Amino acid sequence: QPGLAKVYEALLGFDGDEFYMEEWPEMVGKEFGELVHLFPDAVPIGLQMADGEVILKPSWDTEIQEGDKVIVIAQDNDSYRPQELDCDDVGEAP
Repeated sequence: QPGLAKVYEALLGFDGDEFYMEEWPEMVGKEFGELVHLFPDAVPIGLQMADGEVILKPSWDTEIQEGDKVIVIAQDNDSYRPQELDCDDVGEAP
């Protein structure tokens, strides 16, 4: 298929992005599905549980526990951090 290599490169290349794991104590008690909105500069893809188990693409309702690390794809380890969603920035519904 012409162009398929470019699609794979765009999806899997991550031009400059890398995987990072970090424990964020302020995320304890939140569900994994909430992380999408709380990390605007990274893409959460999984968790390393406190017992060492790695879960990629956990269920949206998986609750973050103490000692769990969030796995993200980001440009650099200091280019992202969790941010509370600012509902004041939401525009009007169409």
